[in-house]
Amino acid sequence: MKTTRGQGRWMWSLIAALALTAGVGPMGAAEKLPVEATVADLAFLAGTWRGVSSTGWAAEEMISEPRGGVMLATAREFVEGRCVFFDLVVFADREGRVVLLPHPNGKRSPHDFPLVALDGAARRVEFRNAANDFPQTFVYQVDGDGGLRITLSGEGHAETYTLRRVERGE
Repeated sequence: MKTTRGQGRWMWSLIAALALTAGVGPMGAAEKLPVEATVADLAFLAGTWRGVSSTGWAAEEMISEPRGGVMLATAREFVEGRCVFFDLVVFADREGRVVLLPHPNGKRSPHDFPLVALDGAARRVEFRNAANDFPQTFVYQVDGDGGLRITLSGEGHAETYTLRRVERGE
């Protein structure tokens, strides 16, 4: 089929518009867009979790129930019984979307991480902000065996926390 110069320009404009709609950037990389959800959709994360980090350190994460558009998570890592790292994470409703607001060692990160993927059936959520150096992505996955895997990744590096649900007093 032969196209005229005007038809060819129109076709390329259509292809470019479709690529932008699909989230494909100039290099062909897909950038995930924020997902419409509420903090209540993350209720499956609530609980007290303990295990280890990929560094071998003991790790603990306590995630509150969703209430008032907010969930709070506190985390600690231990070496030989001594806390070597702590973090506060706020999951908050913002304009029809959920954002993760990290506070490593108690200091607010300058970056918000919007929710970019939510699979309630698989009990998996992903937050992303490519502008941050590390991590750029937070993934929380609750498995069928009662475990929680948290993966932080970016710039060719990943840290994973493999945790099990525990009762609060344990």
